[in-house]
Amino acid sequence: MSTFSQRYGYQELRSIVQREELDHETRLLIGNVVAVLPEAFREPNYPDETESNVLTATWTWDLKEARDERPSDDAIWRRFKGIILSGEWWAVFDVLEALAENLDRYKTPSTEHIVEVFVQALNATLESCLVGYRLIENKITPIDSAVETSAIVDALESIGRFEGARHHLNRAIELLADRQSPDYPNSIKESISAVESVCRKVTGEGTLGAALKKLATAGVTVHPALESAWSKMYGWTSDADGIRHGGIDAAEADQSLARYMLVACAAFVSYVIESARKAKLV
Repeated sequence: MSTFSQRYGYQELRSIVQREELDHETRLLIGNVVAVLPEAFREPNYPDETESNVLTATWTWDLKEARDERPSDDAIWRRFKGIILSGEWWAVFDVLEALAENLDRYKTPSTEHIVEVFVQALNATLESCLVGYRLIENKITPIDSAVETSAIVDALESIGRFEGARHHLNRAIELLADRQSPDYPNSIKESISAVESVCRKVTGEGTLGAALKKLATAGVTVHPALESAWSKMYGWTSDADGIRHGGIDAAEADQSLARYMLVACAAFVSYVIESARKAKLV
């Protein structure tokens, strides 16, 4: 929400998405989200070792410091604060990913709510500050909008026993989210493979092309135009010049294309699964 000064032109309203930078205000707000964690862990309602375990793991494995030189909990939180306020933009994301992964790994029934609130608050902050990334499945992923984030998260939540599709979507996220060496062509392959896995499970057909044609027969109603669009998209990825056969080089398979495919495939996965459940096929 814009402030009075922004609405009336006294203060500039940010309009450029932050991708390879984080301004001071954004860093402060991210730091405030992280600063809530030690306060929450030390509430009387959460008397367990989650905080200690998370900090020890992050100190040794992610910051790569000597375990026998581990300082106090407060000192480690101050180290995080220093990185968030003054470190390289990518170092901030490294810390956030490490915290998310270790929070998820060491959460207990009494602290899992803290983890959920942390992820929600962090993503809300990234969105409000126009940062072109979101935390999804413990990975800082190049996603701009809440709508895109929702499409991916909804798909992962709806997958249930479609483990093949879950694996492909998670792998697509990992390849897209790798800030040192992103693999956009293979991220696209994994995204389309998630759709293929779900359709194959529902119809029993071996390929997505055949499965799309059998969805209606299996009881999943897909508008002819949508079926045609997905058939063409599958053809684009799978023919001799398609991305699955190395016909599209890395220059063509850029971040925007990989992101589009992840969001589109995640949304279609959700649609097929929900339709299959309504038809009592799964």
